[in-house]
Amino acid sequence: MDTRSDTTDLEKNGENGEKGETATTYIYGEEEEMDAFEELKGREEYTEFRTLGWYQASALLLAETLALGVLSFPSLASNIGIVPTILATVGLAILAYFTGAILVDFKCAHPSVMSFADAGMVCGGPVFKWALFVGIMVNAVFVAASHVNSGGTAFVQMSNNARCSVLLGFCMALLGFLFTIPRKFKHTSYASFASCLSIVTACLITIIACGVDREQWQDASGNVPWKVFNNPGLAGTVNAITNIVFAYGGHAAIFAFCSEMKKPADFKKSLAVVQVVSTSFYITIGVGVYILVGDNNVASPALSIVGGVVETVAYAIAMISIIVAGVLPASVGLKQLWLELFRGKPMLTSNSWKAQLIWTAMAFALWVLSWCIASLIPFFSDLLSIISSLTTLLFTYGLSGVFALTENKNQWFASKQKTFTTAIALLSIVLTAVIMPLGMYGAITGIEEGYNEGTYSHPFDCASG
Repeated sequence: MDTRSDTTDLEKNGENGEKGETATTYIYGEEEEMDAFEELKGREEYTEFRTLGWYQASALLLAETLALGVLSFPSLASNIGIVPTILATVGLAILAYFTGAILVDFKCAHPSVMSFADAGMVCGGPVFKWALFVGIMVNAVFVAASHVNSGGTAFVQMSNNARCSVLLGFCMALLGFLFTIPRKFKHTSYASFASCLSIVTACLITIIACGVDREQWQDASGNVPWKVFNNPGLAGTVNAITNIVFAYGGHAAIFAFCSEMKKPADFKKSLAVVQVVSTSFYITIGVGVYILVGDNNVASPALSIVGGVVETVAYAIAMISIIVAGVLPASVGLKQLWLELFRGKPMLTSNSWKAQLIWTAMAFALWVLSWCIASLIPFFSDLLSIISSLTTLLFTYGLSGVFALTENKNQWFASKQKTFTTAIALLSIVLTAVIMPLGMYGAITGIEEGYNEGTYSHPFDCASG
């Protein structure tokens, strides 16, 4: 396809970018592509949103990726063994880097793409666009709900099971709402740095506490048993792989983050940093804690292993991460909705009181809905597994493959680079096609068993713990 490009300087305007950075527009055939921010530049009430550097984008992605995924890794290592955990974690991290790079390349090739819905429009027309729009919105609401649930649980643990979990979950939703009010990701990135520091500190406190007195973890024979390899069966293996996939599930935000960067192509640096840091941390905490406490004492979330004052302190420190990791996907969903409502209109980039009021109302509605879902649905955790099996797998792996094959149509093997990209695309699609139905089956089976055994609570059940 014949492509040419021209560039325009980003002018300095308060927080607006830095002079010398460039915004590129591309022309494919006869149609020019330009991002929605560039279209409004120079108009009344215009505010520059393309203010992120790659290091700030790294903090955003790391805060969303690292967050709560790490807390399940000790249990995961116990489930499938140390070596499979390391191999699967490293392998999926590498694949996640390349699928993320495909999304970045797609964004750079199509400046008009600012969300997955836009990418769907480019690749498959209106039907594909609205399907992905709904997917991002559902993902935003349910991930926010999961953090309302996790935050409520953390508050319950810190209060020694003395407070109502539903009310504590509502407090968590209010905190999430307050952190969602800033519209620019640049402002949220400051909280993201604190988020990363909080979860790292909480996990280090836990692993140190686990290693201080290893005798407490010994069994009757005086050993702390752990396994290099373990075979939990098909269902257990799929569940473990799915949990690792979820731990790299920040790709749903890539188009939104890139759209607010001064140089979207620099997001590949962010991807590399996040994959190296998160993978190292997952393996260190997952394998380290598992070896220290053994099969008989491992738990998920890992912060609950030690118990007592150490557990309370760890949850208190991790609270920042629990909040921010829910705020980011919520903001991504809201930004996609905002883009669809106000594309081409001054309101899109306006920082007026009216714009702030509308954004605040939308954010409040999303968090109230998330709290209701987390409190109303008795089988919320299993339902979240179904939603995650659909959305996380698609946005992290499957859709990258679809976009790559569509973008390189008729040129899949035209060069070594395109051949490699095609191989990654096919691998991602196959992985998604295999794991998605198995993950959904496991979650649906769990719901059925929960009802048969009567383990589910009632909607808005004010239980403590």
